[in-house]
Amino acid sequence: MSMDDPLGRLERLARLREAGALSEEEFEREKTRLLAGRGDFAVPDSNVDAGAPAREERKPKPREGRRWPWLLAAGIALAGSAGWALATWPDLGADQVAAAGVAPARDTKRPSPGHQPVGKPTNSGMRALSEKQQVDLAFDAVFGLGERDIRVSEETVYSYAKGRVLWTDFGPVLIVEGSGEPYPPALGTLGIFYLREVAGPKFEEVRRWPDAAAGSIMGNPPQWKIRRDITDRPVIESTSGGVWQGYACDSITLTELTPGGPRALVTFDSAYDNSGAEGADGQRYDGAIVNVVRNRSFDVRFSGTATIIEHFVRKRARYERVPAADEELNEGLIPTC
Repeated sequence: MSMDDPLGRLERLARLREAGALSEEEFEREKTRLLAGRGDFAVPDSNVDAGAPAREERKPKPREGRRWPWLLAAGIALAGSAGWALATWPDLGADQVAAAGVAPARDTKRPSPGHQPVGKPTNSGMRALSEKQQVDLAFDAVFGLGERDIRVSEETVYSYAKGRVLWTDFGPVLIVEGSGEPYPPALGTLGIFYLREVAGPKFEEVRRWPDAAAGSIMGNPPQWKIRRDITDRPVIESTSGGVWQGYACDSITLTELTPGGPRALVTFDSAYDNSGAEGADGQRYDGAIVNVVRNRSFDVRFSGTATIIEHFVRKRARYERVPAADEELNEGLIPTC
């Protein structure tokens, strides 16, 4: 083996150490010089008798053969590949990282709110606070300490006030009522803001839908409640409407809260009253959701002038009303405004 080969020279040093011709200290010193690229070290005479007494009175170490230079080279290569994997970590997929044999490092940087994935709530102590404290902290996360207004278009600005923090399996959600301009054509809204818990305790906004569900005329927000019987996820039942020249009409919207965001399931007419315009000859219908079969169907039962039942079934991600046999143009069985 050539002396110009670094591995060959390291192997020779090892044999000399094992034969007792080099002390441990000398071996380490010469090895360091060799790895640093210096070849001007003094190697003892190659004719040293392997059976001669060592410089120090100690027994020779057991021979390890010629495996250790190769193990050293393999270790250097492995360290290099691990360093490469760590340096290119953001660009590696999970399969590539596993193939490199490197355990993922824990990311200590907090993702920006706009890109934060929705996940399960952390144990920040937030849920131990009162409902009012939770709502106050949620408002601080969404609006800061300034005005609680959001402009959703060039013509529309909503002011938000009353709200509630709803805890789901994918994180906390702020549901808040938004008021628009106080004139008949303007509608209020229901804003939905996905949050996450951070140390403090406090909230941080993840995603927002400031006008997720339409409200009533005169800029009024809808009336709403949470239902847990329509689908496997929480569903907001929001009711909006208004009165026009003696005619009063309402509609109900069902909005499902999913990890990917709010999803409108259906909107249907839920109330009608024209007694303000027709007097004693007027009609009145009030509808309510009944006979719910989770993830499949429900009925809307109307009482008042007559008893009417409309049937809704789920088709993929939405619910659709089943037309009645004598229905014309799919207009429904109750009058509308």
